[in-house]
Amino acid sequence: MGFERTVHTSEKGMRLDRFLRIHAPRAPAAAALLKQGRLTVDGRKARATDVLAPGQVVRLTEPAPRRPAGGGEGRATPLSEVERELLARITLFEDDDLIVFDKPSGLAVHKGTRTSEDLDTILAKCIDAEGERPRLVHRLDKDTSGLLVAAKHKRFAEDLGRAFAGRTVAKTYLAVVAGVPTPRAGRIETALKKVETSRGGRMVAAAAGDPQALAAATAFEVVEIAADGRSSLVAFSPETGRQHQLRVHAELLGHPILGDRLYGDARASPRLMLHAHRLRLPDGRGGTREFVAPLPDGFERG
Repeated sequence: MGFERTVHTSEKGMRLDRFLRIHAPRAPAAAALLKQGRLTVDGRKARATDVLAPGQVVRLTEPAPRRPAGGGEGRATPLSEVERELLARITLFEDDDLIVFDKPSGLAVHKGTRTSEDLDTILAKCIDAEGERPRLVHRLDKDTSGLLVAAKHKRFAEDLGRAFAGRTVAKTYLAVVAGVPTPRAGRIETALKKVETSRGGRMVAAAAGDPQALAAATAFEVVEIAADGRSSLVAFSPETGRQHQLRVHAELLGHPILGDRLYGDARASPRLMLHAHRLRLPDGRGGTREFVAPLPDGFERG
């Protein structure tokens, strides 16, 4: 078992041992892996109690392979035909440096307790001649669709991870919300914190002075209003990258995103009506690139 993850902004302050339990629940304890030299942070030795920062790269290497009986060397697990077709279907752009996916709603980004298929596990099989594999540099919720970026080289992955953590990436999401926000454009700046509930982790508004509070800000603008006025298409531009930030801020506006089982009414839509629509990020050469993912089938404009 091995992986490489870039610490997301929502994971700021998380201990290394907890990070490992979340991203590799079946892996041995962090202390054992650290002793074996298989677990590193930014390529350096670490401790299980170390606190992580956004943009850092946590790597768990595979155990030394056993030589098969009779000699020969093991091979990486090949992609199945279904996995090849999936990657071909969702790849929006690809060059020598990165891959941009248009992720469908329902596809998990990373392995979890309730996932049978995830994109990162599939990408782990895509090893090139130099031994590199595509690395996801940010994340989307399983039920959110749209733009997701993987870097083909470790150094570029680290650069993009820092860009996402440092807020130099411009992101625009489109969402169908209940009702019509008033005013029709504005900014919500409400700090958030994570609480545990019977339904799992949930982000809520944090009280002033709460030591667990995480600053969160989102700009919004109504794009289109349904004929019956019961819903509207809204563009959200997050200025920070907290877990479930747009979903919580939409709820706090009084206009939850349709189909949101945590912060709204799941019965209002068969899917979460949130789509990562536009992304502008550094190209690694001093310029920027911009990508746009069209609205998927079934994503109603209010």
